[in-house]
Amino acid sequence: MKKLIVLLFIFSFSFVFSQEDVYFGKKASIPVEIIMENGEVKTGFLQNFQNPKYVYADMLLLGNIEKKLRFEIDEFNFKEEQSSAVEKIGINDLKRIVILGKDGSEKLVYDKMKLKTINVKGEILDVKKTVVLPLEQEGKTNLYGINIVFVQNNRYNNNIYLPYMKKADEEYGYIVIDLNRVNFFNLGKIDDKLKKAIYEVTKDCAPFSDNLDVRIKEFEDDVKTARKEGFAKKKELRKIAKNGGEGFDAMKIDHEYSSMPYRELLDEYEQKCKK
Repeated sequence: MKKLIVLLFIFSFSFVFSQEDVYFGKKASIPVEIIMENGEVKTGFLQNFQNPKYVYADMLLLGNIEKKLRFEIDEFNFKEEQSSAVEKIGINDLKRIVILGKDGSEKLVYDKMKLKTINVKGEILDVKKTVVLPLEQEGKTNLYGINIVFVQNNRYNNNIYLPYMKKADEEYGYIVIDLNRVNFFNLGKIDDKLKKAIYEVTKDCAPFSDNLDVRIKEFEDDVKTARKEGFAKKKELRKIAKNGGEGFDAMKIDHEYSSMPYRELLDEYEQKCKK
């Protein structure tokens, strides 16, 4: 795990994140359903909602990732109809944003949460930010993720997957791998911080959390295995793709295999903690 984090850290000093949207296609407005904190459901359109599933990176960026990628935003522009007047919706008033497909079906879900992180002393810190993050897997503990895409010579190269976890009924989520706080002097604390964050969202289930030390060691092997399997799948993809046309499919493969160890870990937690 430490070698992986060192690689991520080097990448974070080598690239800047841009807001190019490879999921929505930079649409001026997108159909949504918004669940408000008071239980009201609003159906209509969000203007300039630039929170893509995949975010391109190409130059230098340091710190405050969520804000620079517009996952930390105070206000949203909502319309009931395309021709309607704009209604401003504050971040404190909404609970969930559901992106809808052309047929009205659910396409993507973004949940609001406040964030906590773990410092080098193993202490829980409120980072004083409220974000909307894309939901990856829903359960007793939800998994969220930002998928950062690296491009070289106009071709997809690799990705970084940044996971977040939150109990379904709680206000705060945890930054599982906090690149905002990673430096060369605290790399040795990465595993401890990851374990503490996972413990905080699984501690209600003793059969799982009491065995977390062993499970985290297995998790590190799971990460290596998933990366290896994903690389092999991309290699096969390149054999059949023409003129570098495998880019978007390769992104999806990297996303799937980068998030897989976290999804499997939470699946195990769910299985051990059924009531």
